[in-house]
Amino acid sequence: MNVLLIKPQETRKNGTFLQTNITGIYPPLGLAYIASVLRDSGNNVKILDLETYFFNINVFEKFVKKIAPDILLITATTLLWQDVVAIARIVKKTLPDIIIGVGGPQLSVYPKESLQADAIDFGIFGEGEHTIIETLKRINQKQGLINVDGCIFKENGKVIINSPRVEIENLDGIPFPAIDLLSYKKYLALTVKYPFFTMITSRGCPYKCNFCFQGYLGKYRARSAENVVEEMDILINKYGIKELIIFDETFAIEKERVFKICDLIAKRKLKFIWNIRTRVDLLDKDILRALRSAGCYRLNLGIESGNQSTLDEMNKGLDLKEIREKTRLAKKNGFELRSYFMLAYPGETYESILKTIDFAKTLPLDWASFTITIGLPKTEIYRRALDERYFPVDYWKEYTKNNILNTRPYFIPNDLKEKDLYKLKRKAYREFYFRSGVIWSIINNSGLINFVKNPVFTIKFLPYIYRSLTRV
Repeated sequence: MNVLLIKPQETRKNGTFLQTNITGIYPPLGLAYIASVLRDSGNNVKILDLETYFFNINVFEKFVKKIAPDILLITATTLLWQDVVAIARIVKKTLPDIIIGVGGPQLSVYPKESLQADAIDFGIFGEGEHTIIETLKRINQKQGLINVDGCIFKENGKVIINSPRVEIENLDGIPFPAIDLLSYKKYLALTVKYPFFTMITSRGCPYKCNFCFQGYLGKYRARSAENVVEEMDILINKYGIKELIIFDETFAIEKERVFKICDLIAKRKLKFIWNIRTRVDLLDKDILRALRSAGCYRLNLGIESGNQSTLDEMNKGLDLKEIREKTRLAKKNGFELRSYFMLAYPGETYESILKTIDFAKTLPLDWASFTITIGLPKTEIYRRALDERYFPVDYWKEYTKNNILNTRPYFIPNDLKEKDLYKLKRKAYREFYFRSGVIWSIINNSGLINFVKNPVFTIKFLPYIYRSLTRV
């Protein structure tokens, strides 16, 4: 079968949430995995990443007509759901007989509501690699989709949700992502070396932070060190990748696996740089030295708050003293440090938000991200807010049904208004970054030097910056 996979452009035009990322355009790794298993099972597969494709409806329609796929698959997050539906409708109008499926986190949260969209024929929820193969096999053989675990579909106007599929235990059995189906050299970022690519070496997370949406990934499972380094080798030596971004939720969970990955990188004499996301409490002298010697240079840390009471409420399992100690240890070992902070978590006040801003300034961080806490679907804080009627309706369910609400799923302290949260966010960025040491770190580490040294890089990247800054 001819299969087209599409990643929507990350825009929000309804004034509710603005998704912009002027720091870079990153590859759709999930689609590349799905493309790989589809191709291995005999399908003709193409990927269209609309982040690297300047969208024009007429050109898009001509493109779809030209390749005439039998199946269209679109990856869907909740924030991008309305864009997904819009794309599906355009394609269905262009090719009325095409079968359109969607997958991704959105389908794991609101499967029934999602399939009520008129242009969508089926959906995949949970991990998709095994489900999509069985689903397309049934479609190709003109069989029904009943009892295909992990699949949701329509039959006689009724939405039918099959049982969830068991999580994939042997991640080494999944073929590597189909990087060759992506225009991978179009992915650019200010803060990483070009060309770069992304990797996932594990799925799921054993931690239960109340704000986190990652529960849909299931329990923690990891690829073997050998499998991970084999993919690294291919990316570096076959495709010329200079930097790898590891997007695991918590890379350093298994200490011995980290050591083995670092040892295998050294044995293969792989020359590249990489960065990880991990919990600050998993860092120690040995693991930091191993990572640094293997070329890992940046740590992305979810610190979240400068209030111990908020960290406890988050079920984060961190304490402020350890955060200070571990970040200083990491900096001493030569790492660039980036961290994420949440403002206006449920129960916080104006004073506690200021405390988080002040705490961030005391840490040896090179970068910090401050976001207003959002009640994301399928999280404990969102469930609790609905149970306690903090939100009058299920915001994301209404959003899925294309109902645009004036309110946002923020947890606004009693002594503040929504506009005050934006002022506090601006204050956080202003006070953190307008310090001499941080400004120099940004200039030195951000990749801005690429604009001076590499005019070709500048010419390539400017359209992405323009598009991000002009999204409304």
